Amino acid sequence: MLIESAGGEEVHTIEKILPRACTGACNNPEDLSPEIRSHLSDEAQRTFIESYNSAIKQTNDEVKAEQAAQAAWEAVHQQYDEDENGVYSKVKANV
Repeated sequence: MLIESAGGEEVHTIEKILPRACTGACNNPEDLSPEIRSHLSDEAQRTFIESYNSAIKQTNDEVKAEQAAQAAWEAVHQQYDEDENGVYSKVKANV
């Protein structure tokens, strides 16, 4: 209610299609959806793509594409920290 009183709206994501990392293998950062690319530095984009492509090679069905995206995000989270703008750009020292 507090958010609505400040002009916010209720948002439902259950029936919305979430952005996919890529359709099939990713060849370059431009293949990533803008929603994903905007949260990754150039180096983190390369890490994401490498991990995604490695996982997607196992099969190309929809379930595996989702698992490949999860594996790619996991690789990014293991290697990078978020900066103050929500972009994974800071290489972790213990990598």
